[in-house]
Amino acid sequence: MTMEFTTNSKQKGLVVAPGAWIFHKGLTFVKRKEKSKKLKDLYGIWYLASNLGRFSEQSIKEFYFLVNLYPTWYKTFKKNIEGWLEDITPEYWSLLESQDPYGKLNRLNFLNTIGSLTNGNT
Repeated sequence: MTMEFTTNSKQKGLVVAPGAWIFHKGLTFVKRKEKSKKLKDLYGIWYLASNLGRFSEQSIKEFYFLVNLYPTWYKTFKKNIEGWLEDITPEYWSLLESQDPYGKLNRLNFLNTIGSLTNGNT
């Protein structure tokens, strides 16, 4: 899935649709060797799914469209997220929270957003 965009200088291009990006990141972040890149992916999932108003709402709809098309991949998505959450340490939480320059990311906000993606609650 792609999405067309136009820059301020009127150039057009294609990017991965945001719902597909969330799905992809949830499937692949566990393969990252560098902890900082895993955290960047998880922060990106949280930020995109919860901080951009209507854009976030549309992204979640796209995500669930893909979930319905690829239920086996969704099981992997859930397993990846849930496994990561089981192993997280307080230090790792602090590192995740430090990804957010606005200070909105905290454990409760993250768990609520990720929980809505892994439990089907939008």
